[in-house]
Amino acid sequence: MAIFRCLQSGQMVTFNQPHDIDSMKGHAGYERIDEPETVDDNEEHLVIMRPPEAQKRLGRPRKIDNV
Repeated sequence: MAIFRCLQSGQMVTFNQPHDIDSMKGHAGYERIDEPETVDDNEEHLVIMRPPEAQKRLGRPRKIDNV
């Protein structure tokens, strides 16, 4: 399987057949994109969490009696 990206529009196209892949290699308007490398499971990824924010109450505010 090979993935090619259009240089003009950025659209990606995937081909499975060897004949199609060979014909796209000669096409000047597309470049071949390698599949992303697998990431080791041993690497740690830090996720920064922010504290929860107070949400605005939904609906109409309460009526205040005229005194």
